Amino acid sequence: MMNTPNPITYFEDLSSLGINCPHEDAFAPDGNKIYYRYIHGGELKSECFLPTKIDPTKPLSKDFDECIGKSVSVFDHIDGLINGVFKLPHHKGKKRAIGLVKLCATDGLIKKTFGDNHYSWWRAKDFICESVTLQEIVIS
Repeated sequence: MMNTPNPITYFEDLSSLGINCPHEDAFAPDGNKIYYRYIHGGELKSECFLPTKIDPTKPLSKDFDECIGKSVSVFDHIDGLINGVFKLPHHKGKKRAIGLVKLCATDGLIKKTFGDNHYSWWRAKDFICESVTLQEIVIS
């Protein structure tokens, strides 16, 4: 059951999917936990918090659906981000920017998906990307 204080207007159009989205087991974040997101280009802007584009040539997880396709990937531990994103060869030896995001109930709903540290976040239109702390790390 969704735990939402007020109706949320989402950044992505979820109503056109024809399925229950966000999923019924999605929940409102409490504003205390930090989530991590790779920030392409190292500059905070709204485009940093869009759903990850899906490569149509790669097979999708059996748990993936159109609703998850409208969510933003975040991790609840920096190691999850490093292992899930930064282990790719083109990241090695480079500085990368990550966003530290304290999501609260007005920022949308979130659900644990695809592994130990991965979450799918359905971003609210009212999310303020300037509230994110930017940090640089070097990937070895």
